[in-house]
Amino acid sequence: MLTEENNFVNGDVSKLLESLANIVKRSTGKISIKVKGETALALVFEGDTLTLDIIDPTILGMAEQENNDLGLFEKLKAAQKVAKILNNKGLSISILRKGKRALSIGREATPILSSLLTGSDDIQIDSIRQVAKLGKDIKKANKNKNKNKD
Repeated sequence: MLTEENNFVNGDVSKLLESLANIVKRSTGKISIKVKGETALALVFEGDTLTLDIIDPTILGMAEQENNDLGLFEKLKAAQKVAKILNNKGLSISILRKGKRALSIGREATPILSSLLTGSDDIQIDSIRQVAKLGKDIKKANKNKNKNKD
């Protein structure tokens, strides 16, 4: 169950997401984030769509996370809230893993079966295989991050 401690329930985070949505809506072009000279993350802003290509998943382990103990239900609820805000703003985010489409979130999401899994009309699983691989990549990146902390 979601608690008040959950960041996505907090009104400040909702305001931040609203502001970010406005930035995405007004932006065009491409941004590449490189780590050690290699592109790790590529962002493409086109109209009302942001394409986020996670090329090197180790970049995900670099981000500080306050609470990595959230269960699947809490993460899903958080994703639903983000997707709903994007949809309300007329925006979409396509998440790719190494150039292959994994998820669509927001306005362009047209889930058929994935709405049964996600419980949302604003989240579309484009490739179960790529989502599963991305999930493994995130776990591995977090595991390596925690191992390097010790």
